[in-house]
Amino acid sequence: MGTWNPFSQAVLKLGFTEPAWTSPLNYKNSAGTYLCANCRSPLFSSLGKFDSGSGWPSFWKTAESNRVLLEREWDGRMECKCASCGGHLGHVFPDGPTRGSLEAKELESVPETDPEIGYKDQSKESSEFSRMPRYCVNGVALRFEEEKQ
Repeated sequence: MGTWNPFSQAVLKLGFTEPAWTSPLNYKNSAGTYLCANCRSPLFSSLGKFDSGSGWPSFWKTAESNRVLLEREWDGRMECKCASCGGHLGHVFPDGPTRGSLEAKELESVPETDPEIGYKDQSKESSEFSRMPRYCVNGVALRFEEEKQ
């Protein structure tokens, strides 16, 4: 297992960031699972992927609880890492899609370890306008496994 790609290693092990708009996974629309490029742990489902316009593959939820670790960095940003191997994936921001723009069925399956940015509090009148998290992930930190038909 693991990856021998030097750039993937620089991202996963040293926290580098790939240039925006360079990952083919940014444009991937097939059904499947996004795995850690290092340990092959399933991190994100294509059901949680969306086009953020940021230039990096973006997701609003993880595949399952405890797959992605969050750690606050010195500059205040929230880093996301693979929970299995500790590889740097990218960062999490509070500007994902609005709750009202997503399927209700998908909202019910948000893992409990995903960050609470306001979407879990349904008592507010404006909850349909509250934002989901945006996992902004380096494409070289991921591998895509297409769903078998």
